[in-house]
Amino acid sequence: MKKLIMLPALAFLIFSCDGILKDRSKDDTGTITDKNVVLGTDKDKHGCVHSAGYSWSKLREECIRVFEEGYRLNRIDELKGESMNKSAFVVFEDDGDKAELFLPDVTDSVMLEREKEGTPYKGGEWSLELQKKYSLKKNGQLQYAGAEILEGQITGDDKAETY
Repeated sequence: MKKLIMLPALAFLIFSCDGILKDRSKDDTGTITDKNVVLGTDKDKHGCVHSAGYSWSKLREECIRVFEEGYRLNRIDELKGESMNKSAFVVFEDDGDKAELFLPDVTDSVMLEREKEGTPYKGGEWSLELQKKYSLKKNGQLQYAGAEILEGQITGDDKAETY
């Protein structure tokens, strides 16, 4: 009797292992499917790979990662909450009067220029002002703001906590 029970149990184990060990990369038609996104397949006309975080900078004339090269400006309505989903970034010309604005969900950047040091950067409907922090306005309405700037460096409000 024990041998009779063992035989179906053994057959069950063999067939269940066969299902586990099967190659699942093929679909029902036998063709191999690749559902992963491959980096490097979404290049723009300048060769910048967007899936790797690169965007074309007109100012620097190269592909850059704006979140590494630029200053972050957060939406005013998100500053009050904890979400930081839609940030704009500004890249400045070294020792110059030009800046480039990268807005969320917009493919082309906006070039900004100022007349002289101490005046706002302007371009189209956008203006970037520096008081104690960067303020980005669209048609005069405040849309984005950056962290406070002290002694030429950007600082946040994160302070070391003592326990």
